[in-house]
Amino acid sequence: MSKRPSLIGGLTLPGAEPAAPKPEAPAERAAPEAPAKPAGRRPRPETVHTSIYLPREVHRRLREIAFTRDVKVHDVIMEGIDAALQKHGHPSVEALKGDKKG
Repeated sequence: MSKRPSLIGGLTLPGAEPAAPKPEAPAERAAPEAPAKPAGRRPRPETVHTSIYLPREVHRRLREIAFTRDVKVHDVIMEGIDAALQKHGHPSVEALKGDKKG
């Protein structure tokens, strides 16, 4: 099945030169293209991304705390993680990450 031609692709504005037609894309590609990385992000090999699921009311309260203290929700969550680590006899988050700031 071929792609439908664009309805507005052939339109030109008064005083503008018509655009050159685009070549047809091949029906099958040899290999999928790698997704583009977001600009401005640097790699963080010592950081692991994770997700958590929170009850809606817990998330609302965390946002409220963060707003009141003028910090991000991430900062409030990291404080909780730090408290949990120390409660169980582990070093603080700062000590574990070696205070590496790039």
